[in-house]
Amino acid sequence: MIKRFVVSLAIMTFMLVCISCGPSEISPSEIIEPEVPSNYSTYTSEGLFSISYPPTWEPATAVMDELFEYTKEIMESKDPYVELEGVQMLFLAGFPTEEGWWPNVNILIAPRSVDYWALEEIVESESRYSKEYSQEYREFSRVKTAIDAQEAMIIDSQEYDPEIGTCRYIQAYIVKGSNVWIITCAVDAENFEDYEYTFDSIVRSVRILK
Repeated sequence: MIKRFVVSLAIMTFMLVCISCGPSEISPSEIIEPEVPSNYSTYTSEGLFSISYPPTWEPATAVMDELFEYTKEIMESKDPYVELEGVQMLFLAGFPTEEGWWPNVNILIAPRSVDYWALEEIVESESRYSKEYSQEYREFSRVKTAIDAQEAMIIDSQEYDPEIGTCRYIQAYIVKGSNVWIITCAVDAENFEDYEYTFDSIVRSVRILK
């Protein structure tokens, strides 16, 4: 299970490193956001963000720092020139099992650089990078929407790893202030249909408070 965490986090971190972007003015889309299911639990990092998830899921924040450091070591061993300064993991939660938390959701942020990129350009850059660095990467859909009145893009994609098989992800990209936010839900591809609605509800529940 740790391997699953590391693989998914490494992919998300590669994306963040690739899509660092400059300042832009974003106008919220005129979209009515669906309500979060009333039985969901909500985690709030005071003054920063909040996120909701199924009541059977649990936060795994106690292990995320160690896990993220291990992920960065693996990435740096593969690419000594990779730039990870400023990339942070803010949250990890999932369904608790004997081996870990799976399926799960994580939140990563990275600082924006001096270059100017719009939301669409950020997502397109991520897609190109994923095709280059992820085995059998496939993108199923890309939907422009609004999350917390912020313009956002939600991507449904999957990739293959020889040690853990094929994983499928729902990711929300939000550019706000000086940061790029990526909220990622992950599960085995064969079980994705059981979690598709749940993942969509989770990523749309995020509220950036800062």
